[in-house]
Amino acid sequence: MPRRLADGLAEKNRDGGWFETLQCPNCRARLHGDTTLTCERCRRAYPVRDGIPRFVPEDNYANSFGYQWNVHRLTQLDSYVGLPVSRDRLLRESGWSADELQDREVLECGSGAGRFTEVLCQTGAAVTSFDISHAVDANAASNGRFANLRLLQASMYDLPLVEESFDYLVCLGVIQHTPDVERSFKTIFRYLRPGGKFCIDVYAAIVAYPHLRQLLRPVTKRIPPGKLYSVVESLAPRLLPLSMRLGAVPRVGDYLTRLVPVANHRHLGLTDSETLRTWTILDTFDWLSPQFERPQPRRRLERWCRDLRLSEFKIERIRGLYVVSGTK
Repeated sequence: MPRRLADGLAEKNRDGGWFETLQCPNCRARLHGDTTLTCERCRRAYPVRDGIPRFVPEDNYANSFGYQWNVHRLTQLDSYVGLPVSRDRLLRESGWSADELQDREVLECGSGAGRFTEVLCQTGAAVTSFDISHAVDANAASNGRFANLRLLQASMYDLPLVEESFDYLVCLGVIQHTPDVERSFKTIFRYLRPGGKFCIDVYAAIVAYPHLRQLLRPVTKRIPPGKLYSVVESLAPRLLPLSMRLGAVPRVGDYLTRLVPVANHRHLGLTDSETLRTWTILDTFDWLSPQFERPQPRRRLERWCRDLRLSEFKIERIRGLYVVSGTK
């Protein structure tokens, strides 16, 4: 990335100087401080722990994600897997090139452990990434080396960011797990500049993508994360061979795998057995543990886009996802 951007962000990140760009989520006034950010108007205070400003309570609806991403901090990082799985997905779904992101201001909504954060930072973009859960700690451990990364723990409903200040907006694997998907979808656009580009994906509605896991979730989401993870860690690898055999059936394999409540990543080309086992455990837990999972129909997504009066948008079906991309 250009030295001027790297050096500038490195210096600001090192001394907390970038905190001056943040606003109080409550009243939008400026924040001051280093180990605690205090609003100059309403006097609310927000802690900074391990260099990350925190704008949400310790316990929130996304605790299961904080658990899974700190257990699986490295699992889905391209640099760890040795394959460009996350890079390929990001660029394919968005339609962007790595070159066009260089030097651009990018907002990543819902970072998880940072699989896409790593890819975005490698392009030379100035990346602001947040998550509501303690997944930000996993992200910091993996990607804190990047001078062009700023991390926040915050809710997309109350972001401490200046509106219309980003050139690109990306939100992958997130909004179906929020309490109000429509509100989530529409709120994050407030931070994208007019003419800015976006890419958001969401689970396709159950009628379009039925899966056995959807019958199990009313029970499994109530199980404490640690206990549920132990069950998944034990059972998922045993069910995976059956899922793989069903998936290999010509023409109907993709439908048959939905009868087995285990994540099957044969389509990603993961050939290493241990990598495949680990991804299976992670994503099976990811299916069964979230407090919220609200897939959406295409027509509803189209209506939301029209409500926002976007310059252009398209909705593409990719397996069990709808990918919404375009220009504000």
